Amino acid sequence: MKFAIQAGNPQTNESNIFESSLSEAIETVFPLYTENAFLCWNHIYIPLSYKYDLSYMINDILIMLDKIMSDETGCLTIHWLPDTFRCDWQVKWNSNELVVESNWECTVGDLEKLLNESGSITLPKDMFINEWKRVLENLISGLKAHGYTPNNLPEMNYLISIKNLIKGPGIYYQS
Repeated sequence: MKFAIQAGNPQTNESNIFESSLSEAIETVFPLYTENAFLCWNHIYIPLSYKYDLSYMINDILIMLDKIMSDETGCLTIHWLPDTFRCDWQVKWNSNELVVESNWECTVGDLEKLLNESGSITLPKDMFINEWKRVLENLISGLKAHGYTPNNLPEMNYLISIKNLIKGPGIYYQS
């Protein structure tokens, strides 16, 4: 499998703390010890913590998906900054196909050498987009369970709107 995301079933914290940014809210809502999401890159599985990795990545994820869905063709460079998912992606797409070239610097399990040797991924654009849907649903569900709404966390509107634009489920979530 070239690219897939297993979103997991993360639990949420019980807390009365309300943050003002989407990234901080996600970090507060999800505990350290809960299920991770797993990103599959050329048959190599990389864990993504909801608390730290996905909370730090969310703004870039939303911008990336927005650009890919709104522009028929394009190119975007993303510098993923979490300590346990430190890599750079060069994402190129046309109306049908998407290619991600990567440079991996740091991952959980010291997978960088293996990931760099595995090469780029090429897949249908819609398949790439669909893989993010369940992760976004988990984030929205966790935020709502914690009491967040678009009224008290306006950035949720963007998160929800991007999730709603994704047409289908990822490969692990198809009927």
